[in-house]
Amino acid sequence: MMEKIDLGAVAALLEQEEKWIQEFGRDTYAASFEEYLAENRELWNSFRQLFREETNDEETENAVADVLVNKAKELVDMQNKRITREKTQLNINLYMVSYVFPALLECQEYRQKDGNAGKMAETICRRWKETFPKYAIQYADFDSIKSGFKQKLCYITTAVCQGLHKTQECHELELLKKYRDEYLLKQDDGEAVIREYYDIAPTIVKRMEKEDAPEEKYRYLWEHYLKCCVAMIEAGKAEECRDVYEKMVEELRRQYIITNHKEDM
Repeated sequence: MMEKIDLGAVAALLEQEEKWIQEFGRDTYAASFEEYLAENRELWNSFRQLFREETNDEETENAVADVLVNKAKELVDMQNKRITREKTQLNINLYMVSYVFPALLECQEYRQKDGNAGKMAETICRRWKETFPKYAIQYADFDSIKSGFKQKLCYITTAVCQGLHKTQECHELELLKKYRDEYLLKQDDGEAVIREYYDIAPTIVKRMEKEDAPEEKYRYLWEHYLKCCVAMIEAGKAEECRDVYEKMVEELRRQYIITNHKEDM
């Protein structure tokens, strides 16, 4: 089965990271993803043929995961400074989630969620976590990523509001969404801030939901952070709101990302 997939071409996908990350934006993603599929058409066609098999090819599945993980490690290790290594890692993670995984899942006939493409994606994510425990990733399809532009900054906020039995149309959530679209996204570093949130927010929410009393955490976040953000937006203090929101995310990152990582070691 191995001859069906050019592993060299798979490794070369990660060398394209910088180009496509520059194209990753709310207004450019759909077009850039189509271009990405077209530029790598031969490779994706080979995956499409592989996934037509009724049973998954575990040998190829593991080989593809190994190639991607090893190439990512090589690119990260090439960086001399910790800050550039971290930036490279985060950019590769974003590229994997927003381009590689969606393209892989597009190769699955009828986009079956439990098909061979999904199984390969799960294997890649598992190997990624083993190699980069601080930077685990989860796979997503194109539609999920595209729709995510409308909810990224509010991912944690939405979970809190739902946990406190507020509706999707509640005043507070609508106000924060408007703040995201009309203020944050227009800042010079707005896209970069949202990328970082996108990378960690889903994991944070899932880990909060697994706690014995998540509603207590929701109430704490509301009282200490989100209620303050709402008041600041209403008072026209946009930058102050951003500072408070980022403090909340940093606290959650330390508790649910870094702490969980240490417990796994």
